[in-house]
Amino acid sequence: MKRPSVLFAALVLSASLAAPRGAAADPTIATGGAGGTYPPATSFAGVSINGIQSGLGVEINLGGSSLGQFCAVLLGVSGLGVEQNIKLEGEVTTASQPAPNVAILSGLATIDMGDGLPPADGIPFTATVATDASGLGTIGLVTGLASLPDARMDVGSLTIR
Repeated sequence: MKRPSVLFAALVLSASLAAPRGAAADPTIATGGAGGTYPPATSFAGVSINGIQSGLGVEINLGGSSLGQFCAVLLGVSGLGVEQNIKLEGEVTTASQPAPNVAILSGLATIDMGDGLPPADGIPFTATVATDASGLGTIGLVTGLASLPDARMDVGSLTIR
């Protein structure tokens, strides 16, 4: 009669070992490649901006630490009427997810104004990415040089999960 109790003990032990442990929460991942438009009369450091192309890949950990990249090309026209694209390459070091469809990404960036001068390093930035049901949404961008209104994405994909 020891056989059923040994079998029962073995089942209990294997069930307890197979049960998931209280591991740390999985990080949130924000990814995307999208393009969109800015409202009329948007400018960045004196350059008229009408659109954005962006790419991001960020891991957001509980507590705000994060690891990833945020890149954007601001599509603009100089005061002389010549195309002038401004490139921002950002290293994301802190981030949060205040809502299921929103990620706020912050860090330091290199900004190339596209005017032939050397890029500026170590510029603080914050990008607010908000997704919608279509897999697009908006991107808001604030840097040490300027604040931009939200750009409405109309091509590509943004994901926060």
